[in-house]
Amino acid sequence: MPNEERRILTEEEKSSLLTKHKSCYICNEPLDGYTREEIEFDHIYNYADGHPQELNNFAPVHASPHQNKLNCHAGKGRKKPFDYREELRIKKILKKVHGLADLCQSAIPSIYSISPDNHHITFNGVQLPLYNQKIGEKDNLYFFNEVETRFIENDNEIQLRPLEDKILPLIFNLKASIQLLPSLARIDPITNTVKLFDGQHKAVAQIIGNNKEYLPCIVFVNPDVNALRITVYEAHTDFVQQRYKKSHIDAKLADIYGQKIEAYRKKAGNPQAPYSEAAILKGESASDIRNFILSSILKEVSVETDIIRLYAAESRKDQKQRPILWQSLERFIKKFCNLTAVEEPSESDNNYRSEEIDNLIFLLRQIEEHAIRNKWNPDNPESEHHKLARTYFYRTAFNNWVNTLEEGLRFTYEQMKGSKAWGALCYQKPFPPKVRERLSDITKRLFEHSLWVQESIQDEIAKTNQDSVVTAIFKREGLDWIYITKL
Repeated sequence: MPNEERRILTEEEKSSLLTKHKSCYICNEPLDGYTREEIEFDHIYNYADGHPQELNNFAPVHASPHQNKLNCHAGKGRKKPFDYREELRIKKILKKVHGLADLCQSAIPSIYSISPDNHHITFNGVQLPLYNQKIGEKDNLYFFNEVETRFIENDNEIQLRPLEDKILPLIFNLKASIQLLPSLARIDPITNTVKLFDGQHKAVAQIIGNNKEYLPCIVFVNPDVNALRITVYEAHTDFVQQRYKKSHIDAKLADIYGQKIEAYRKKAGNPQAPYSEAAILKGESASDIRNFILSSILKEVSVETDIIRLYAAESRKDQKQRPILWQSLERFIKKFCNLTAVEEPSESDNNYRSEEIDNLIFLLRQIEEHAIRNKWNPDNPESEHHKLARTYFYRTAFNNWVNTLEEGLRFTYEQMKGSKAWGALCYQKPFPPKVRERLSDITKRLFEHSLWVQESIQDEIAKTNQDSVVTAIFKREGLDWIYITKL
């Protein structure tokens, strides 16, 4: 965060901007009919990210409180004005785009020729290496090239899949990241057009988000369309690659974060140089910062204790052996830990990251003590104790009691401390012994509530996928933070 004070524009400066900008910077709709009180002057590139406060980094934005007028300033929330402007632009385009065919409607025929030895292809005036994947006695010739979009069209014979909701986050991802895999296409021998049949989402994302006029493609030359159709179908069904497990993604993020710290220290010329998270993660989006810190906390917990190894389940199937879903573990950490980048240096007494891990492990040990130990027994799944523990860790039950627990623990901690506990509960100095004893008693009381042992409620929780159903059960049975803090 810059040290200078945030710039407050004068009326003269605002008038200058209104002379320059006749439309709202975000939605591009006119500012006519909006009073000065209905217009905000926002940074185009966020000042909080280190961008300058010069006048040319400000622009007027609709901010009317009236329902029949625009309020783009409120609509963007905490997003960067430039990013929100791009989001609105892209969403507007996507309303009219259902697939690549809407963007590449009429392809120009390509001109190509193949060398006698099948080693090269001259494609639209460029000589390229030609490769051959021979299957049996059949040649399958293909080449790689960045193909100009005016030569591309959607392959309606092979790929009929419409765009999915994931296209919007993919567009923003490709605005900030490289494209890992090319699209797949073929040259149609009748029309001589390049028909794209796989990687449609990436192609649309590049055209809309990055205004790309060339797309990286692997292009097959006059292939067997029926064989390709079968291959594409099987690739998306029978042979779809296994997705990364969430724990693997978290581990990889933790490694990347560690590499960022190492690079920072190398640049400083000191392998033990103190660092601040804000400096290490400068320029990353808020969501990426949360993910980096979350993964780092998970890694630290794994190093300090065996809780994750013993009790964290990768999937619903794995949950038959281990009680806590990985997503629930992440939710617990998000609830109790600070996932914003700390500006205090790592060696500072005001940086509580190490204390946070200590406090977090203490809470996880309480969950182990009162909800898992001597209860969870996958070798005897029909036992009353195992059914009880299983009920605690159904996703919908967990999502509710973790909120109740946090409210109860925070209330008690603040009472014993005698002051407000700002921020995440675990991001504090180490819980004193008397506080730990009280927090342990509260956790125990949560899991000893009578609702957990009622078979009808156990069945009700087991059958629902809705958090609201369990919320209603808690309310009906009187399980809330007030109950668990009455000791």
